Amino acid sequence: MPPRDIVLVLIVVVAFGSNFTAMKFVLAEIPPYLFTALRTGILLPILFFLPKPDVPWLRIIAIGAFIHVGQFGLLFSALEKDATAGLGSLLIQAQVPFTMLLAALLFGERMRLLQVLGVAVALSGLGIFALSAGGNLSLLGLGLILLGALSWALGNLVLRKTPSAHPMTLPLWAGVVPVIPMTLLSMAFENPAPIAVLSEVSLQGWMSVAYVSVASVIVGYTLWSLLLSRHPAADVTPFALLIPVVGIATAALILGETLTHFELVGTVTVFAGLTLAVLGPRWQDRHHG
Repeated sequence: MPPRDIVLVLIVVVAFGSNFTAMKFVLAEIPPYLFTALRTGILLPILFFLPKPDVPWLRIIAIGAFIHVGQFGLLFSALEKDATAGLGSLLIQAQVPFTMLLAALLFGERMRLLQVLGVAVALSGLGIFALSAGGNLSLLGLGLILLGALSWALGNLVLRKTPSAHPMTLPLWAGVVPVIPMTLLSMAFENPAPIAVLSEVSLQGWMSVAYVSVASVIVGYTLWSLLLSRHPAADVTPFALLIPVVGIATAALILGETLTHFELVGTVTVFAGLTLAVLGPRWQDRHHG
């Protein structure tokens, strides 16, 4: 990968990782369901300048439902009160072993030995978090994030079966999906007057909303899709392991978050499992090559 593209992938890592701290600022003022609708809703005018990807509407709706609604609706619900930003950035990466397991179950994809071991280690790390649930992460928060990761994994499977001539526009068009249903859910369960809620959001809150939308939806997904179009996935996806590192570091620096001893053990265990699952096959290929 040339230096130019390494810079681009590091921009993506910082954008995705720092997102979680910005989410915390938003959720202090905007409830989770409304934030889920707003995250992509404020970007809808951009679609007037982007062609619809050559993908059936049913696929676009499925991707939007799993990734934009399921993943972020559940993640935001956890981050509001039941999980810190740093742990959220790590635990949502459970989508990696979930995607592997679902691909094996549903598509018959074979998992390599080191991938199986990596998934087992990562899942044991999640077990440590379950046993040590407390101030930084409640059992409810852990459950919500893992359900969000499962939803993301299902979205990944849909994406695998959805070849697109416009990979950079697909995430933006899928962002249409959450706007109406999540706004209605917010009116039913959070506040019947969403406009009144938004009218009281501070400048910091709106800047955080803009950062989350621009950093993740526009910069993050667009550059990530561009990099995947230039390089094999095996060369690009390992960089995603840096996202929770940036997420935990940013949350510690800006929000003053700290990990308990058990959470530190769980973090290291999950991260080791993810690393083994993602990089293990490459090591095997080089070793046997």
